[in-house]
Order: sequence, then structure tokens, then C-alpha cells
Amino acid sequence: MKKIELKKILVLALFFFGMSAFVFFLPMTGYGAGGENAQYDIGIDVSPNIINIESERGGDIRILTNMRYSFFAANGHNIFIYFNDSDSVENIRPTRDSLGNLILKFSLEDLMVIESWLRSNDINNVMVVISMDNGDEYIGHGDVYINRKR
Repeated sequence: MKKIELKKILVLALFFFGMSAFVFFLPMTGYGAGGENAQYDIGIDVSPNIINIESERGGDIRILTNMRYSFFAANGHNIFIYFNDSDSVENIRPTRDSLGNLILKFSLEDLMVIESWLRSNDINNVMVVISMDNGDEYIGHGDVYINRKR
């Protein structure tokens, strides 16, 4: 009879030990990077992924994101696009795709303003920073190949 009582006490002790470990661990994983002026990662893709800066054709360069356009329209404040830690590209136009995701457009002429920061015939780093009204920032990183051919 005493063995059964010891087994029950042991099972209850293990249960409460496991439950307390779970409860104390939960706050560390549940809240993430929230808080005031938090930073969040977003996925981006540059289209086209190879840009010929010597091309005689103009056109738009698009950065596709996985952020919802409706979320940006309701809360978005500023957009910055940096190539290789340069100044931001100007005249960025936000729009959406057929799935409702945010697309950032700018022209090749706007990219040429920061041409001195671009590495020709090499992969260039692209960083997108979207700041929200509440101070939060959404940051995405990607790569694009800059080509210089006639």
C-alpha cells in the first residue's frame, strides 16, 4: 500500500514540476520581439533579379514583399530602400499584387541617382525598411545582380 502512495506522490510531483517549468518558460517565448519600437523581419524579392543599368530602356523595379497591403495602408508611415548601405532610393510607390501583398516600385532613373553606391557586375545587397505609425519597423533583406552591358 505504501508503494502505491509513493508512486502517486512521485507522479504528482513530476506533473507539477513539468507544469511549473512550462509556465516559467512560456513568457520567454510567447511575447517575442514586441514592445515599443520593435523590429520585425519581412521577406522580399527584387524583380527583375538582374538589373542592367546601361540599358536604354527605362522601367520599374519592383520589390515584392510578404506584408499585406491593407496592413501597410492602415499603419504604414515611411518606406526606405537601401542598396549597399547607400542613401534610400527616392520616389517609392507602394501598390499591391493580385494576392493582396505589398509591392514597392521605383524607376531605373531613381536607382541611377545612387549609382556611385552600386557595384557593377556583382551582387548588391538590398534592404527595405518600412516604418509604421506606432514606431515599429519591418526590415527585409535581399540581393540583386547589377549588370553594366550595352
